Amino acid sequence: MTKKSLSKKENKKQNQKTERVYLDFASQTTPSKKAISEMKKAEKFNFNPNNIYKEGLDSERFLNEARTRIARVLGVKSHEIYFTNNATLSCATAIFGVVEYFRTHPQLLPNLLRRGVKPHIITSNIEHSAVLENIKYLEKRGEIEVSYIESDENGIIDAEKVEKEIKENTVLISIMYVNNEIGTIQDIKAISKKIKDWKKTNKREIFSYPYFHTDASQAGNYLSLYIDRLGVDLLSLNGSKIYGPKSSGILFKREKINLAPFYFGGGQERNIFSGTVDVEKSVGISIAIEEAQKKVNNLKILENVATKRNNLLKNILKNIPEAKLIGSWNENEWKVEKKGVGREERVAKRLPSNISIWLPDFLSDEMVLRLDEKGFAVSAGSACSAKSDEYSHVIFNISKNKNNKSKSQKVARETIRISIDESIKEVDLERFAKVLKEIYFKFKK
Repeated sequence: MTKKSLSKKENKKQNQKTERVYLDFASQTTPSKKAISEMKKAEKFNFNPNNIYKEGLDSERFLNEARTRIARVLGVKSHEIYFTNNATLSCATAIFGVVEYFRTHPQLLPNLLRRGVKPHIITSNIEHSAVLENIKYLEKRGEIEVSYIESDENGIIDAEKVEKEIKENTVLISIMYVNNEIGTIQDIKAISKKIKDWKKTNKREIFSYPYFHTDASQAGNYLSLYIDRLGVDLLSLNGSKIYGPKSSGILFKREKINLAPFYFGGGQERNIFSGTVDVEKSVGISIAIEEAQKKVNNLKILENVATKRNNLLKNILKNIPEAKLIGSWNENEWKVEKKGVGREERVAKRLPSNISIWLPDFLSDEMVLRLDEKGFAVSAGSACSAKSDEYSHVIFNISKNKNNKSKSQKVARETIRISIDESIKEVDLERFAKVLKEIYFKFKK
């Protein structure tokens, strides 16, 4: 369905003034006041930081301060932080960089390369396209072998399954921290431990292959990014998901991890990301990461978001009994404290801000447009591919655990994502639930 297919009467209603309610924070956030303020300070110093005259040196100072700020928050060394334009480029560099370095340095695992063994990558079947499409590209070219770990019906990746897939020629394991569509949280620490156990058993050095990469783009607002707790070697972040500027991202790379550049230019960012660094946006993302990680420690904020989300889900399920939640759920997981609830019952397996809901017999694209008419912004699956005719591979792969292919495709085409933050008012969520019900039963096929 397109907006052109709506009736004239409906189009007229659409043009009427309606207070907009944005419920797609997993897709895009706007820069925070502090990020904007600090970026304005850096704006007049946004010259080429590689130049040796005063303007260049001033720019370099701002850039170094931003790099140090991020390193301090993540608990790493400043030279382990690389600025880039987005998380897609960060993820692609982690993937291509590991493979290319392995291919061009036969001395690392000489027996394998002499036998013509291809490098092997492990990932999951619910990763963001920034990871999956780059891995599939290398696989189609015949340059790598790939193991795709299937998630369970709740969107969780089993750490033991990851360990079982590790082989002699495994060079990289890439598992996302939080799924962008259903908000499920992977136990990155447990996966890291399994990888380390395998290295120990197989007498590999701790910083040898396989390397462990995680796409943490959706995690920054609600989960710790402290690297030693996670145990990862490579980590990708996107500024626009954490109230930083668009077209900003970083790659964390442990200093003992080797990457080859997969494109070439002036050799900026220690030859990994060539191209003049945008100092202003680097400052912006550094502030965003700092603020986001402070919020992670504010349990009242996290519980407040979760409470609003929980109430919204209850209203949706009450109003539309046919609706089904997609992904893991634990109502108590973000509680600060609750009598009679054990600590293990508060282990978070889903972000407090996310609802992924299947609305049977109602195409998600149509629901997005109908809600848009009423002043609500939500997304159908991943907003990154919202204009694609393809259905969500994440929802499809989760659904196929208990449904056939046809039913799984149906679920994937009829699921919407709602993502909130602490600024959303309860009254707006109540109004949303009411409007959702009205639309569903009025236009349901």
